[in-house]
Amino acid sequence: MNYFPRTARYDKVMLQVNNLFFREKITFLPFDPFQIIKNNKWGLTTYSELAEEYGVTVKDIETAFQSEDGYTIYDGINHTIAYNDTIQVQGRIRFTLMHEIGHIYMNHLVDFDETILLRSTLTNAKYKVLENEANSFARNSLAPVMVVKDLNINSISDIISKFEISAAAAKVRLDTLILDYRQIFSQYIRFQRENFKDFIHLSLHSKTCLQCFHYFIEEDALYCPVCSSNNFYKGKGIFEMIYDGYKVDGMGRAIECPRCGNEEVYYDGDHCKTCGLFLINKCTNQDTWNGEVQWECGTILDGNARYCVKCGNKSTFFDQEILDDWTIEKEQKEYREKLPF
Repeated sequence: MNYFPRTARYDKVMLQVNNLFFREKITFLPFDPFQIIKNNKWGLTTYSELAEEYGVTVKDIETAFQSEDGYTIYDGINHTIAYNDTIQVQGRIRFTLMHEIGHIYMNHLVDFDETILLRSTLTNAKYKVLENEANSFARNSLAPVMVVKDLNINSISDIISKFEISAAAAKVRLDTLILDYRQIFSQYIRFQRENFKDFIHLSLHSKTCLQCFHYFIEEDALYCPVCSSNNFYKGKGIFEMIYDGYKVDGMGRAIECPRCGNEEVYYDGDHCKTCGLFLINKCTNQDTWNGEVQWECGTILDGNARYCVKCGNKSTFFDQEILDDWTIEKEQKEYREKLPF
């Protein structure tokens, strides 16, 4: 049996949290704790299953194992996690599972020669140390400190929405943000920011239009590219409408001509050599003098953009009538969804 720590080893917790992200290839949040348990071939059972097996109530299981939420057993070969499936708040169950996974990652049941962590088998001081470590592991894996800070989240409701944890866990996450930040070394900060950079970018710049329900990612967008509304919801809304468009490259140039289907489109010049269509989807807003362009917005747009995200003017594809008005397409899609076949 190893030396029992006198206080929670928060620096080790942070290391193990990052190990979890690396081993399980977690780069987006929220993730699924059940999948982690499955990946590691740990045992998993519910309080309801145990109650049925032994002919007792779930409350009896809670009493026997001295936990309303869950516990972990180690048989010398493998770990088995049990959790209370009768709890109605899914965010609380997610936290419980990550708490128990924290016990496993911190090697609590191996290093300290325990088969199960119960209040009655440990002194209050020892029990509190291990519980603090497992709680820290859970909150920092479900809602990583650097992600919360970089997204500038400072409300319980936003924590709940973004990371799918309970209100109680969300409050603790915010209350312990400074404490956890002090425990994270510079190399762990760099790892988390690099590991979650795509998730952070998506979270900061994704938007849902409240008029046409188009979901898109554009850092400096002032207008919806489908309907030109400037009324957005930050992030992904409950409802999402996917609008048709054409495949374009990074410069907004169609992969094939949207009008005639010509696939030979990569040559000098921006018009289709078969039908004459302008092949680049960009903003049409420009000033001319004596037939010469003096200024243009020139914002390059996605293949389904009807409007410029910077100034709200029509796109070249919409102006050339190869994209339908969003209201027409929305009505057609809603009609097809109502059909019984």
